Amino acid sequence: MDTDAITTPRAPLFRSAARHRRRRLLGSLAAAGLLTACGTQSSSGVAAVPDEATSRPAGPTAVPDTTAPTAPAACPDSGVLLRAAEADAAMGLRVQQIELVNCGTRAYTVSGHPSVQVLDEDLEPLEVTVSHGASAIATLDGFETATGPVRLKPGERAVARLAWRNLVTDVTRPAADGRYLKVAPNGGGEDAQTVPDHVDLGTTGKLGVSAWARPAPDAPGSPERPDARP
Repeated sequence: MDTDAITTPRAPLFRSAARHRRRRLLGSLAAAGLLTACGTQSSSGVAAVPDEATSRPAGPTAVPDTTAPTAPAACPDSGVLLRAAEADAAMGLRVQQIELVNCGTRAYTVSGHPSVQVLDEDLEPLEVTVSHGASAIATLDGFETATGPVRLKPGERAVARLAWRNLVTDVTRPAADGRYLKVAPNGGGEDAQTVPDHVDLGTTGKLGVSAWARPAPDAPGSPERPDARP
């Protein structure tokens, strides 16, 4: 029997099947190429999810500055909260009130004058002469009066006043520009707090401090007012 007469007609069928298999393989490779183009390719050949760092929008992230001290959001462990009111200014004279609030659960007593230190923007002490009373600065009603110990129940407050002049009297001396106050309620370092404040002393270098007292009856939020809440 002539074998060529049997096998030769089948050869085109095998070649057609081989071409079909090659087309299917090429189609699979092309699909894999499209998937790879949509993302980075891992070592296993599977398209990986884009890296989070590269998919994040470009640009700097704002980071809040937490170096400067601010008023505490909650009552400190000492049970008292210190804060500075806005200064009244007239003809270069500044008069400001420092308030102490008993935010704790027990009574707190203040006596005499608070200890006050003026700090610059870097929290460094400035060369300031702090005196009890304001006689070296101006004549102010009630500034020299000391009423003795002030016992504060929870929710009550006491106030002390500061006085200074914003004058430049010596051009050879840099002006003192305080940005913070370090205040200790009872004269020592106990329960001291650093609070933001602007104390523009110029070149006078003098700060007067009054003694602690209860706020005036007509002061807003004063416990002595009938409508005030403790």
